[in-house]
Amino acid sequence: MHDPRVRGVLIGVAILELALVLTLPAPPNPDKPGVTGGIRTAAAQLRGEGPPVDLVQDYYGARAISRGGDPYPILTGAYESVGLDWHANHRSTHPPTAFLLVLPVARLPWEIAAAFWAALMLAAIGIAWWALGARPALAAALAPLTIVWPPGAWSLGQLTPIWLLGVALAWRLRDRADAAGAAIGLASLTKLVPALSLVPFLVLGRWRVLRGFALIWAAALLDLVALRPSVLGRYLSVATSVGDEQAGRAENAALLQAFWHHLGAAGVVAAVALVAAVLATSIARLRSRRELDEWTSCTWSWASVALLPIAWIYSLLPLVPALSLSLRRGGIVSRALVLFAIAVPLFVDPFGLPGAIRLALATACVGLSLLVLAYARRAATSRGSRAALRPGSTRR
Repeated sequence: MHDPRVRGVLIGVAILELALVLTLPAPPNPDKPGVTGGIRTAAAQLRGEGPPVDLVQDYYGARAISRGGDPYPILTGAYESVGLDWHANHRSTHPPTAFLLVLPVARLPWEIAAAFWAALMLAAIGIAWWALGARPALAAALAPLTIVWPPGAWSLGQLTPIWLLGVALAWRLRDRADAAGAAIGLASLTKLVPALSLVPFLVLGRWRVLRGFALIWAAALLDLVALRPSVLGRYLSVATSVGDEQAGRAENAALLQAFWHHLGAAGVVAAVALVAAVLATSIARLRSRRELDEWTSCTWSWASVALLPIAWIYSLLPLVPALSLSLRRGGIVSRALVLFAIAVPLFVDPFGLPGAIRLALATACVGLSLLVLAYARRAATSRGSRAALRPGSTRR
């Protein structure tokens, strides 16, 4: 990776990957995009065609808080405002802080804003790979490759790359609690639940993480109050009235909700037990080791996804750190579980009924993979300790 020729090759690969993506046509029927719809929609968005993507709700909300109007309209009307015929007879459940993130592109016409946003999200994915340890040239090559995976492709029209970037930067900046807290704060502006990544810092008594987190949120809230103070109350009203309705949809791929819809009470018990086992193992590990390691960082980013009340295919993108860790460090079982999780989005209707439980199973498999990885390492360490204590063994 230090060889200039290797770096040059990787940059060339990144350019070639992006060029190939841009040649893909948009889905002929956006209502039924199919398994290849994500990458084809991403290509159309990058080309400036302005396809129907979830970004519309944040684009409209950002314009509303800065220019006036209801930031939480029935979304069919929001799509109509940008020239798209897209039936979505519900309101957005995104927090108003998400609108702030889109403000930099909100003054642009929709097609240009969507293309610029897609480019920014692609860059965020690349920077996240760098924050996770990839060299810059390799990170550049991994970014276009990531959007071949449907959760990555659909994320170019969403906020999840910012979430991924925030938790990845928090890991890279783990020795600087203030900066790590600010990175987690940035991630939590998207969907709130990434704030769970604060927990391992707090368990270790690194309270300064709250200062960086609070700084980001104070700035965001001050901006909202300056722009549109009523938006906070409006969000609370919408979240309570629309949130339960959206969470109850059978297409919802959130772990707990999908397991309830498709597997009943037993499914919910299994999902809760899995989350509890992963987090209990993480806290015990933190208390015994007194340090934040990569495994623990990944467990809390996984938990943020697992505990989402509403999730769709793009919600799997923040699982990238856990997927990467299990592929690099796991054994046969751990790797098999994450390979299954990676494969699932490649073969499901991205927003349809059969896909919901399968995507939720993919999330569960990542959690299981993390558990297998943790206990396999513990067993290996225990065997090594016993071997060192046997008569005749050499102890240093």
